[in-house]
Amino acid sequence: MGAHPVALAFVLAVVSAFHGLFKWHDTPNPVPAWWNIHGHVIYFVPKWFGFTLLPVLIVVIPYILHIFAYYDSNLKKLTGEHKHAVAHLISLPALFLFVLHNFILLDAFVSQSGDINPRFLGINVALWFLIWAGYNFRQVPPNSSIGILTPWTVRSSDTWTRTHKHSAWVLEIIGLALLISAFFVPTGVPLLVVTLVLWLGSYLYLVIYSLIVFGRGETDREITGPLTEPLYP
Repeated sequence: MGAHPVALAFVLAVVSAFHGLFKWHDTPNPVPAWWNIHGHVIYFVPKWFGFTLLPVLIVVIPYILHIFAYYDSNLKKLTGEHKHAVAHLISLPALFLFVLHNFILLDAFVSQSGDINPRFLGINVALWFLIWAGYNFRQVPPNSSIGILTPWTVRSSDTWTRTHKHSAWVLEIIGLALLISAFFVPTGVPLLVVTLVLWLGSYLYLVIYSLIVFGRGETDREITGPLTEPLYP
């Protein structure tokens, strides 16, 4: 595993920090930190905390993911599309937080109301955790650190491969549906429900799908013998 996912995260964090410095003098203290489902601010935090939290997380979260991937023997010596897919997934939280910090939160910090547009949150989730994740899942090799990790995908390389190939088009289609819905569904409870159902529901579906695939594979093993070597003997 190369270090470039963390390097990208570091660059994004530095850009976010400098962007915050430009906004610092125009921002009151405290700054908004939590909003209701309509985007109206309901909780504030000290100015320094609001400006530093996400830039720090932009680096810390990918670094932790990179450490897990680095010590995963199944991710050693990756090349080509497999290496790029894993790197993209490691840096995915940084990209999500970068957009959240620079295009949503900083604008709320300097505005008089401190409100945000909930539609932007739905768009951000759709772009990264559904469309971008789905695009990269198809190329992720079997491992125990990065991907759709269930008791069944980590036990069978066949279950892993089939689940992740299936997840690619499922997440991309659902992500596109959420992206479109974010523009038209009324804000408040309707948009919150649609976002959670499409986002979390898609991953719950894939967990169930992996169980079904694994169960069918076990049945085939009893009839015809082993189909694939397990990921962990």
